[in-house]
Amino acid sequence: MNNPLDLEHVIASTREILAQLLVVSADEIDEHSSIVEDLGADSLDIVDLSFQLGRQYGCTLPKTSVLDHAVAVCGDAGEFLANGRITDSGKALLEQSLSAYTPEQLQAGMQPAQVFAATTVRNWANQCRNLFNYLPANCPDCGAHQAVLNDRQQVVCGACSARLVPADGDEVSRQLVEQFVATHVQETV
Repeated sequence: MNNPLDLEHVIASTREILAQLLVVSADEIDEHSSIVEDLGADSLDIVDLSFQLGRQYGCTLPKTSVLDHAVAVCGDAGEFLANGRITDSGKALLEQSLSAYTPEQLQAGMQPAQVFAATTVRNWANQCRNLFNYLPANCPDCGAHQAVLNDRQQVVCGACSARLVPADGDEVSRQLVEQFVATHVQETV
């Protein structure tokens, strides 16, 4: 099915959720604001953000980091981390993740904590929106294949209005890591 979510709308929702969590005005939050470095969010705020976005859009965002999925897929993180710092392959993997980091955001040699600290409002919105690229091919209720937004901005079937739920965020993240490893890591071996 198609993804009916508009990134700008998800960015606005992310800003509003963060404004409530951090008790600031949404006007003070820019889409390029780092949630940790610029806005001062802590790990509990991040958990709340993930929960609130998931609840609002009817999805389950990843709970496991992309690099942890890479360890699960590869058996170790050697391709993606060297001496506790991301490699060029680790940077490329993060750029192709649900969060869609930009090439300018990350540099090889960053520590994973620095990547986490540099994650922006836009990255979180991308993660949520991109998850809806993984809707079922057809509506489980009627078999139609057109997704739309209802008046409450929920993703529903265009034919029968059944609520549509994308694949679990951790399942999608793992699939993306597996695809990356199959194409990029094999090329470098």
